[in-house]
Amino acid sequence: MWALGVALDVPFSRLVDPRVTPMVVIRAGEGPAIPSTQGNFVGILLSACPPGARRDIYLITAEPGTVRAADAHLPGSVEHVVVISGRLRAGPPDRTVDLDPGDYVMFAGDIAHRYEALAAGTAAVLVMEHV
Repeated sequence: MWALGVALDVPFSRLVDPRVTPMVVIRAGEGPAIPSTQGNFVGILLSACPPGARRDIYLITAEPGTVRAADAHLPGSVEHVVVISGRLRAGPPDRTVDLDPGDYVMFAGDIAHRYEALAAGTAAVLVMEHV
């Protein structure tokens, strides 16, 4: 098994004890708020980037009537979604969550997952994290 990990450039620990990504949902208006001393500005930390990770950012738009079924990405991938408008159902097929504007969800991207617009004009920011 050690040789397989070396050949695949995968840490041995990931082969014998795979990391499990928790699902996190933060509803609009929740989360740790950090007010600025310079004007009326508040930042809410949704997710801190782990060391050594790469994040790709997408603006996604979707309309009701179809489901975007995504295959698993590279091991350790995590998806972060913030809904801008409309309503979105997202996550692994057995644990989808319905999201409204301002809601945030994080889930494992290295397992099959899906996106479904529940309202016209649905838009969201998708951040894909790869380690």
